[in-house]
Amino acid sequence: MQHGDVWRALDAIATRKGLTPSGLAKLAGLDATAFNKSKRISKGGRPRWPSTESIARALKAASVDYAEFASLVSGAASLTIPFLELPKVTRNGLFGDTGMPEPPKWDAIAFPGTEWDEGCFALEVVDDSLRPVYRTGDRLIASRQASIRAQDRVLCKTVSDQVLIGAVARQTSRRLDLNSIVDGGEMIRLDVNDVHWLARIIWVSQ
Repeated sequence: MQHGDVWRALDAIATRKGLTPSGLAKLAGLDATAFNKSKRISKGGRPRWPSTESIARALKAASVDYAEFASLVSGAASLTIPFLELPKVTRNGLFGDTGMPEPPKWDAIAFPGTEWDEGCFALEVVDDSLRPVYRTGDRLIASRQASIRAQDRVLCKTVSDQVLIGAVARQTSRRLDLNSIVDGGEMIRLDVNDVHWLARIIWVSQ
């Protein structure tokens, strides 16, 4: 049993309930920060484990038995993430106030990557408008919470409900410049006030 596996299992339980780790802690009657990622490593760099009491209270609150929790820890149980066809992500109400996908409004698939966090979701390409980079049937795993650096490929939803995919060329407090993955890599320049949200693409099935 590894430190990271236990925390990932708790994160998976929170996701299944449509909660953040903080939300799961509150549901269990614990301090809201008990399961926060900042609490998982001490200032000295030592791993902090959740107590058996906090685990038991979280499992009871989420109606999860210990056998299922053990399967999540061991990796025997699949971690699922929200899933939609790409064009549908323009719909309103798909993300809650915290930026997390709202599970009842999405389908779900097993998470295939290693960089899971509670902001992850999957989108399926349904046409050839993104060729040659992405083709029909490709699945993109993106995260609203992943840090974004120059050259990262991102999904960008604008306030006018466009969804753009490109590589970050420059990001400042006022502007976002993306190199489009279509149209010969044309530069897309956006005022930050025109950006509804960004999500970094962390995995692609091809």
